[in-house]
Amino acid sequence: MCIRDSRYIDHLLTTTSQRLEGLRVIVDCANGAASHIAPEVLRHAGADVIAIHATPDGLNINEGCGSTHLADLVQAVREHHADVGIAHDGDADRCLAIDAEGNEVDGDHILAILAASMRDAGQLAGNTVVATVMANLGFKIAMRDARIDVVETGVGDRYVLEAMRSGGFVLGGEQSGHVVMTDFATTGDGVLTALHLLARMAQTGKTLSALTGTLTK
Repeated sequence: MCIRDSRYIDHLLTTTSQRLEGLRVIVDCANGAASHIAPEVLRHAGADVIAIHATPDGLNINEGCGSTHLADLVQAVREHHADVGIAHDGDADRCLAIDAEGNEVDGDHILAILAASMRDAGQLAGNTVVATVMANLGFKIAMRDARIDVVETGVGDRYVLEAMRSGGFVLGGEQSGHVVMTDFATTGDGVLTALHLLARMAQTGKTLSALTGTLTK
């Protein structure tokens, strides 16, 4: 492991004190940037990790795998009786998830879970989350019921980040799984997102399907 990778892993692990023991996680690395880092981070945090599509050869990035092709991850979650599956894209700035029943958990669900987690910890600046106009109605209802304000932007992470900076907000994202947590990173980081999603599961003792149960399409 190079010094740069080691420092990055150490940084991610400092962003939460929650351990992940007891969680079995399948992580689809899309044969891309997350192939080494994502499994290592989650293992260091205590999770039982099985990595798939983590052997990049320079040509197979995103090829039938990762966040744009979830079928292999769904199958792996079921075969290994995992608690959750995590899917990254080639450059690892996105994170989608699969619950233990094989259902997709998109960026709206993940953003809602993280917003509630940060609110409970007193870390959600302005009690506000930033999302795009493409966020589904279930997300908006869940945030309303949680008494969390939503600032809407145009589609695109640049607009999300601009609204976050101008309003002093610390959490924003898109349905695609691109989530920005500015307390810890200056742009979207799928591994960071996954770590905090799993930390919320471990902290609450709830399954991913239970955490997403209040959201409807």
